[in-house]
Amino acid sequence: MSKSNKEIALQILNENSIGVMATNNNGVPNSRYMTFDYVESKLYTVALEDSDVVREITEYGGTHILLGYEGEGMLETFLEIEGNAATTLNDAVKQMLLDKYPKHADGNFVLIQVTPTRMRIMNKDGKNQEEIQLY
Repeated sequence: MSKSNKEIALQILNENSIGVMATNNNGVPNSRYMTFDYVESKLYTVALEDSDVVREITEYGGTHILLGYEGEGMLETFLEIEGNAATTLNDAVKQMLLDKYPKHADGNFVLIQVTPTRMRIMNKDGKNQEEIQLY
């Protein structure tokens, strides 16, 4: 029995932590690899407080994330996520991420929360894209 789009999307969100996050840098896309954790319907990552990504989400708020592509082939299934990003003071999630990635505890890191506004599953069964609603 094949998995539903929702099951595939949740599997990608829960099993893939490295993705590409694009933000707006004065009208020019700025992309970088980031590590994400999916907690309670939101994506979280950490970044240095004085980094470009923190400045860009503070100024523009929107982001675009590719998650789940591992380079195994042109038809590999992955997620394309649009969302609103902001720094947050969620101490429980921040502590969980610092425990998981202890090297971040040594710097001046802030927690970034991404609330998805649109999610598409890409390349499922060779199809181009399918809109996915998780909740």
